[in-house]
Amino acid sequence: MRERKLVERAVRISGMFVLLSGMGLQPCLASHSYNAASAGVVQVEQQKQKITGCVLDVTGSPLPGASVLVKGAPGRGAITDMDGNFSVEAEQGEQLEISFIGMETQVVTVSAKTRLQITLKEDSKTLDEVVVVGYGTQKKVNLTGAVSAITSEGLIATKNQNAQNMLTGKVPGVRVIQKTSEPGEFNNQFDIRGFGTPLIVVDGVPRGDMQRMDPNEIESISVLKDASAAIYGVRAANGVVLITTKRGEKNKTKIDYNMYYGFQKPSEILKPVDAVGRMTLFNDVQMRDLVNPSRKYPQEAIDEFLTGKRVSTDWYDAVMANSAPQQSHNVSISGGSDKMDYYVSFAYMDQGGFFKGDALDYNRYNVRSNLNAQLTKNLRVSVKLSGMIDDREGNSKDSWEIFKNLWRSAPDDPLYANNTAPYYQKPQSSDDNPLALIDTDLTGFKKRGNKLFQSSFEGEYTIPKVQGLKVRGMFSYDTKENDETTWNKEYNLYTYNAAADSYVAASRLGPTQLRRTHNSSWSTLWQAAISYDNTFSGHHVSGLMLYEEAHNVGDNLWAQRNFSIPLPYLFAGDSKEQVGMANANGLSESASKGLIGKFNYDYKGRYLAEFSFRYDGSSKFPSDNRWGFFPGASIGWRMSEESFIKDNLKFVSNLKLRASYGKMGDDGAADYQFLSGYDYPNTSGGSNNNYPTGYVFGGAYTNALGFRAVANPNITWYTVKTLNIGLDADLWDGLLGLTFEVFQRDRDGLLANRLVSLPGTFGSTMPQENLNSDRTKGIELELRHNNSIGDFRYNVSGQVSLTRGMRRYYETDPAGNSYDYSVSGNIAITRSMWRYKERTPSGNSYDNWRNNLTNRYNDIWFGYGAAGRFTSYEQIANSIYSGNATLPGDYIYEDWNQDGVIDGSDMHPIATTTNPGSSWQDKRNYPLMNFGLTLGASWKGFDLNLLFQGSAMSYVAYGEQLSMPLAFDGNALDMFLDRWHPVDPDQHPFDPSCEWIPGYYSFGGAKAMPKDDSEFMIQKGDYLRLKSAEIGYTFPKQWLSSVGVKNLRVYFNAYNLFTITGVRGVDPEKPTDLYGYMYPLNKTFNFGANITF
Repeated sequence: MRERKLVERAVRISGMFVLLSGMGLQPCLASHSYNAASAGVVQVEQQKQKITGCVLDVTGSPLPGASVLVKGAPGRGAITDMDGNFSVEAEQGEQLEISFIGMETQVVTVSAKTRLQITLKEDSKTLDEVVVVGYGTQKKVNLTGAVSAITSEGLIATKNQNAQNMLTGKVPGVRVIQKTSEPGEFNNQFDIRGFGTPLIVVDGVPRGDMQRMDPNEIESISVLKDASAAIYGVRAANGVVLITTKRGEKNKTKIDYNMYYGFQKPSEILKPVDAVGRMTLFNDVQMRDLVNPSRKYPQEAIDEFLTGKRVSTDWYDAVMANSAPQQSHNVSISGGSDKMDYYVSFAYMDQGGFFKGDALDYNRYNVRSNLNAQLTKNLRVSVKLSGMIDDREGNSKDSWEIFKNLWRSAPDDPLYANNTAPYYQKPQSSDDNPLALIDTDLTGFKKRGNKLFQSSFEGEYTIPKVQGLKVRGMFSYDTKENDETTWNKEYNLYTYNAAADSYVAASRLGPTQLRRTHNSSWSTLWQAAISYDNTFSGHHVSGLMLYEEAHNVGDNLWAQRNFSIPLPYLFAGDSKEQVGMANANGLSESASKGLIGKFNYDYKGRYLAEFSFRYDGSSKFPSDNRWGFFPGASIGWRMSEESFIKDNLKFVSNLKLRASYGKMGDDGAADYQFLSGYDYPNTSGGSNNNYPTGYVFGGAYTNALGFRAVANPNITWYTVKTLNIGLDADLWDGLLGLTFEVFQRDRDGLLANRLVSLPGTFGSTMPQENLNSDRTKGIELELRHNNSIGDFRYNVSGQVSLTRGMRRYYETDPAGNSYDYSVSGNIAITRSMWRYKERTPSGNSYDNWRNNLTNRYNDIWFGYGAAGRFTSYEQIANSIYSGNATLPGDYIYEDWNQDGVIDGSDMHPIATTTNPGSSWQDKRNYPLMNFGLTLGASWKGFDLNLLFQGSAMSYVAYGEQLSMPLAFDGNALDMFLDRWHPVDPDQHPFDPSCEWIPGYYSFGGAKAMPKDDSEFMIQKGDYLRLKSAEIGYTFPKQWLSSVGVKNLRVYFNAYNLFTITGVRGVDPEKPTDLYGYMYPLNKTFNFGANITF
């Protein structure tokens, strides 16, 4: 908070520079004569005297932009100049009120002394801080719900293309998992307390695309985590993120330019082994053969590479660049007067990719205009417009396919046949040449663009003669277009025929094909509201009634043609076998209506209460179940306002106990399942881009009908009930602060299919019903510390969050879905469970224990425990768990049931995962515990910000190349060379006299890999990383005034600087999706500047 106030001070300083730069005042500590005429002071009454002086902070530094007002005399006052000087006229006995943002206001009585020096102390209390909440704002001290907030300054301390990544480790209860740093790919796991994807509200309008917002235009972000979200009803079941964009400040015209330029490096470098390493690993596999151990590659073949006769191909170096550039620029103009304020910004961002050839690139343009005007005494209007255009260019093959081929490519294959470009070598395997795949001129490209326009128009009228009574109306219109072009070119790979001195071509990706896809959507929202806010003898009451309607429409189409002439435009394609279609799932139209109420009461800021409700209607449900009532209530007690604390515990600045309870609904999965009929055309079970199924009658193709599930006329909302108890404390004027939360969330009516067997002649399937339920419990704890020692100021805040889920009721097959949870910025612990789960009868007690998920946490990963490694032939000979193929270095599994046999009955809980029913290499590694620690410091013009972030209780298991060396007769990653192997590679490994060199993996590669679901294969994904580091310097303003610059700060910033983890090879945050072939995360290094004119 101290950091925010310091930034506000800098803003105010820069805002006053133009106004006062010509006043010619000297530094306030220097002796000088004061010239009233040069200061523009005119004496209008003889009895008034001129009072001059300066305003300083506790370090003795002047405070430009401080307000000096004569109390009770409107219009009489001054603003301090760049050196803290001021001049006012006042009579003896009148009082001067001196104030500055972030400082304690001071009142001075005018005496015969005409020269004053005033020192303002920093106001470390944050009780008057205003936080954005649902449909309004509240003082932070009066909040009764679980609401966390972050300002622009705290957000942009981390530099990234995705605003979600800039929240990582900073906001309690918010979990952000970055899956990839691929330019233009925004597929984070983003949730609140592990509840799922939250509702994003921008300037009062539910919107998506937070990832594509320019972070510089964001003023603040508030996160509603409990019943405070109930006011948003539908879609608020997973919490709400409220984003408020910037506005201009009155009487402060300024131009801001913020930029950075830097480069990225992969956070992980997974290189395949060279030719010698690959031959060695293949030899290990064959030497493990019990019948005929032998070497696949003789030493002579290996020596050819060791001596340089043949050169191993470095596929990684050929495909991957060491670094990639990135840059960001933002220009904003803001200002205002007593009647109007404005904010206009333009931003550009560019991010390059790690593949050589510059084929992978992402550009984004953002514009925003926010205008607020007081048209009459009682009428205020605002217009907010924003637009975004982005373009992503990439290879025709997705990046995961490129990495798959890169890791599998044999290093004894050349890049080009006969080492002659451009004849790309045909691999020994069935894979593609990865160097050819990144050549867009040869293999084609994929381009994707988005255009987004968002608007809102608002008017507010203050009812005369009724204090605090207002009416308000708002209308918004948003539209989005997405266009994608995929150009797959047929190309050739080659082998060289030395005898004929010719190149033999093998065709790939034929025929040449172009596909264009276009998606569009638009939405409208309008609101009409009446509000009241007033105070009566210490009783403060406020209320809001609001009616809202929303309408959303989506459409799409795509077309495809094959090409004889490679010209990438649809009109140039062949008409034969052309296809034009629309994705039925992309056609949508929905509407919702809601009546919202909100009522607040507090008595002298001591006893607090709030009640809210939302009466929502959704077109996705039948008329009988279309409406839902979602109330929320909260109370608070500011114990610090009681005399027994005020008088006896003076170090307690704020102490508040609060509780909330609310009910929310969700219609996201409903999908009009109350309607009966058919699906036409039927794409169910179709293949090849999901073409419709059908049959040829009389030479003409006729689309088939598809049967829908039986209609469910009783389908309705699933509901979420939340209970939250919180404690807020600020001690020693903000020196120490904490927030503690305990919460429980129950979800009822989750959709699932009933376990009923139907005969095939029934002709349909059972519908989804509101059957399932679960429960989530958790805690959050936030700690804050702010202090200053002379010129040195620092702040520390930390966060940890833990999330787990448990089933209450779940009707499906035993392997079902699960829900994950988080802990963040502070300490938060959450777990969920199913309360009941319908399942088929158990065959035995173990089956019942293993698969009965009722009242069980829903993230349990069953597998084999680890009991060590065999280290000698003697140990193998004396073990009941070894066999005739066991070697030193092999794995020993825990005999969990102590029956002397390792089998499926030994599988027990060994880890956690969010989808326990999936195969081992598809299980997700979202961590249950997330934490962050922010350190900030400033000294004179220097500032430092460090963000440490990490996770625990995370488990990962990767498939294919990350767990199986030489899979598909390809290659292996270099980490697999760390293995058990004989000292003499030619010695029979089953010879008891064989000496061994220990390693991490066992001998023999794929023949000796551990069991899939075992503690040997599953790695603990815990990590701690320096997520963000920034050091900056702000130049003294007296250096800048002569060139017309109000403020100049330069900085160096780094992202993902280092990571401490036990995960081998890959970045621990990298998900297991796509067998781990995903594009790597990045480290970034940026140089930047913030300039105010």
